[in-house]
Amino acid sequence: MFINRLSTQKKLFIMFLIVALVPLLTLGIISYLQSSKVVNGKLANYNHFAGEKIKTQLDQILVDMYYGSSAIQQYLADSTAVNLRHQEPKTYSDFKEMNNLERLLQAHKKSNIRGIYVITSSGYFYGGYDFKFDLFKKQEIWKRSVWSGNPSIGIYQPTHYKDNNPKHVLGLIVPLKYSYGVLNNGYLLIETDVDDLFELMKVLEKDLHSRIEIKNELGQSLYHSTSKEAARKDDIIWKEQTNINNWNVEIRVPRDKFYQSSRVIFKIVLIGIGISFLLASMLSFIFSNQFTKKILNLKFAIDEVSKGIFDTKLSIHTKDEIGKLSFHFNRMVDKIKQLMEEIKQKELMKREAEMKAIHYQINPHLLFNTLNTIQWKARLDGNKEIGQMLLHLSKVLEGNLNFSIELISIKEELEAIEHFLVIQRLRYGDHFNFHLVMDEKLSNGLIPRMTLQPMLENIFFHAFEDGEGIIELEILESGEYFRLSLKDNGKGMSQDKLNTLFTRPEDNVRGGIGLYNVKQKFQIYFGKDFLIRADSVLTQGTFITISWPKRWRDTRG
Repeated sequence: MFINRLSTQKKLFIMFLIVALVPLLTLGIISYLQSSKVVNGKLANYNHFAGEKIKTQLDQILVDMYYGSSAIQQYLADSTAVNLRHQEPKTYSDFKEMNNLERLLQAHKKSNIRGIYVITSSGYFYGGYDFKFDLFKKQEIWKRSVWSGNPSIGIYQPTHYKDNNPKHVLGLIVPLKYSYGVLNNGYLLIETDVDDLFELMKVLEKDLHSRIEIKNELGQSLYHSTSKEAARKDDIIWKEQTNINNWNVEIRVPRDKFYQSSRVIFKIVLIGIGISFLLASMLSFIFSNQFTKKILNLKFAIDEVSKGIFDTKLSIHTKDEIGKLSFHFNRMVDKIKQLMEEIKQKELMKREAEMKAIHYQINPHLLFNTLNTIQWKARLDGNKEIGQMLLHLSKVLEGNLNFSIELISIKEELEAIEHFLVIQRLRYGDHFNFHLVMDEKLSNGLIPRMTLQPMLENIFFHAFEDGEGIIELEILESGEYFRLSLKDNGKGMSQDKLNTLFTRPEDNVRGGIGLYNVKQKFQIYFGKDFLIRADSVLTQGTFITISWPKRWRDTRG
């Protein structure tokens, strides 16, 4: 696989990057979706609320206008109580009737109603003097009403007021047609200032980037936003219908404008993810580099050790797994150095022993050959006792002259000391006893050559002055070790002598090197994995024990 060919640092870098980016991308996507949902929902609610507000204001205006129109028409329909004329008042009664009508008109003139006028068939009008009828007749709504003879309502820009012309008014013209009322064939005009409503729509158009259109019940447009953009099929549309005239209020927002906030959120999330990606990449690189740098240092150190350079040491600054591994590596190197030093010492000891053997090889061979000659001379002369002594002495010397550093079987070692004991028995007679306790199955166990003879010689030389005493030798198994016990009932030795029993004597001191050599042999073969110990009590004897790992002679061949 491709991933298997990458370095550890790259693998760690990719892994850390994935671990950092997966939750980051998930969180970013969720944040974007939730934020967009909330923003779009609020925007939709706001558009819906704006449409409802326009519709509510239109309903309120229309209610006021129709209510006022109905009340005024009802007043004019009572010809028994109202006596208005189509011309300018000239009599007191005319002025009185005019004042009554003016008060009625003022009573229905609320704050947003710009004007209420009753226009007679002669062109005279009631309702105030700031109205310019000549200019009003140019309005389309007037022409439409006069032409159709039906009530008309519309939104237009008035220019027929002497002052304070609002920018937009909602006008209602109702033809007066009564069977018994006054001012028949006249018109009732009610105009409401809708500048506040238009300001509201302008604000909505600007804030929502929307286009607002108001249509009457016939689908004719009463108002629409001035925009160069054409309506598109994918526009987001909200529609409201007034309760009075079934007018439709339509708010249309281009799709790209409606989702503009979502795109802003998407860009912000994208920028956040980009910045987080850079930070995650930097941190992943730094962490993976630091981690693999420690591993590489460890690898370089192992390479140095494999080349035989044991002075390599790793700096430990942390207590994590790498720090612990470095600690164990340093300890392993120290252990290897220690073992190599021990091996070096063993080699030196072995070489020293072999050099000594070579150095002393001439005289023992000369002595061995001379003793053989004397033995044969004693036999020819008929002296059997001297011949036996020389025979066993030769066997003992034969073992001593074998300078090869090797392990021999316990059986061979015991055979060597039998010759030594025969010589001692010829020397001292039956004044000493030797007892051996050993299971026959231990005969093939291995022991360094010539280790028992020096200890027995030490007993006859120091413990038994007259050759009288008891020697007990026991060899047995103790777990994974052989255990040898050599006990005598001789004169024993002092503690000072006991402390130096297995130490190297001074060069100018003769003798006493045999037990030191015994310890050296065990050390050469078994390192520190052996135990040699001596206990002694003056006039009661000495007790020596040696334990060493069990090894067996291969008898298969």
